Amino acid sequence: MGQIISFIQKRLLGRFFKSIERCPSRQSEEISDDLENQLLDPSSDSDSDKDSSFRFYQNVGTTCIDIVEENRQDPAACVVGAPERWIRHYCSSQRMLLVGEGDFSFSVCLARAFGSATNMVATSLDSRGFLFRNYKKAMVNIHELRTRGCLVLHGIDVTEMANHGYLGAIRFDRIIYNFPHAGFCSDEPGESQKRRHQLLISLFFENAKEMIDESGEIHVTHKSNGFFLEWNLQRLAAAVGLRLKQEVPFNFTDFPGYRTKYGFGGDRNFYCHPSKTYKFGLFPTVSP
Repeated sequence: MGQIISFIQKRLLGRFFKSIERCPSRQSEEISDDLENQLLDPSSDSDSDKDSSFRFYQNVGTTCIDIVEENRQDPAACVVGAPERWIRHYCSSQRMLLVGEGDFSFSVCLARAFGSATNMVATSLDSRGFLFRNYKKAMVNIHELRTRGCLVLHGIDVTEMANHGYLGAIRFDRIIYNFPHAGFCSDEPGESQKRRHQLLISLFFENAKEMIDESGEIHVTHKSNGFFLEWNLQRLAAAVGLRLKQEVPFNFTDFPGYRTKYGFGGDRNFYCHPSKTYKFGLFPTVSP
């Protein structure tokens, strides 16, 4: 949902071929068009290794391509003195990591509200080629995010992201995961399905806990009825040392342009009512 997670065939992030480095600036329209055309070709997932503008992560089933623009502002450094802009509980001065994005429409919604995305890192588990083939607006959304200064990464596994060479070094104010889901398996008993979903959430919490600032929050937007309530997010969070700070009703109309994608191919949206955003944080430090 938003991005399907295959636990049965878990994707592993490979080593960096070299440490994170900035790519040559793509300010000229000609260079920008050339790179965008390469990326719109799904074959570029595996054929672009000679271009110094790209970094690769090797996954079990796919090779993902990331672009980092030289003039993109580091999300760890917010602009001092810039006026804050809000959309619901999200603010332009917060360092944000969005994980599990589908067509990146939620990230684009925030970027438009802020007028910029230099404070944001938006990620997907799926490769750019997969997104191109399955979500008709994904490429347009990704292009807009990069234009607004967002760092967009693919192949980011939320169950081990704290070990990522770049992301693991940043302490975020907000980590956002909308509608996490471990996928569908036909004829799988309900209890087994629930355990898979809970494992995904637990490992996400373990990683996200290591990546937030002392006052940071981890936001999980999740359906709040029936089978989904049985996942018991609060208990999973408490098991890794996180506390539930607040839960608020989620209405997707508060986020113009956001589309809730199923995440397992196809471009359909799922019905997300009723849902809540659960806000988790660290327990307060007790002074001796």
